[in-house]
Amino acid sequence: MANTISPQEQLEKTYNAAADHYDHPALSFWDRFGRRTVERLSLAPGMEVLDVCCGMGGSALPAAERVGPSGHVVAVDLAQNLLDKGARLAVKRGLTNIEFRRGDLERLPFADQSFDTVICVFDGVAAASGAKLWWMRMILSGLVIEAHIRFFQSSPSRT
Repeated sequence: MANTISPQEQLEKTYNAAADHYDHPALSFWDRFGRRTVERLSLAPGMEVLDVCCGMGGSALPAAERVGPSGHVVAVDLAQNLLDKGARLAVKRGLTNIEFRRGDLERLPFADQSFDTVICVFDGVAAASGAKLWWMRMILSGLVIEAHIRFFQSSPSRT
């Protein structure tokens, strides 16, 4: 009898196994693309941000810097080893407005309209799922989609 493993479990195992190498210079594109995505967003102090498939924080950490101490970033990934690395980087940078949580992008425990912005920089898994439609419900209003590096954003004012 074959032992079946779910796609989520396989992804989790793969990314946890690779976590030790994510800060290798050859993989610096994670941080570059993450920071560039955040630079393109109209993030303002006080905003609530969800970063899905966050890895070790390539976009979540710059987002936390942008929204400042009055804002908040929730960074979610399947791979606990990457989340642990991201949390250590946040502490090293003195960021207290970010939390790293383990979670499945298709089953996140957030209510509709919980965030001003949902970021997902590397979304190959998300593109293959129905997750994007669910994420849109969590944003207040004013959807923006960027073609190459994908993100969703509401208008800067919360109602």
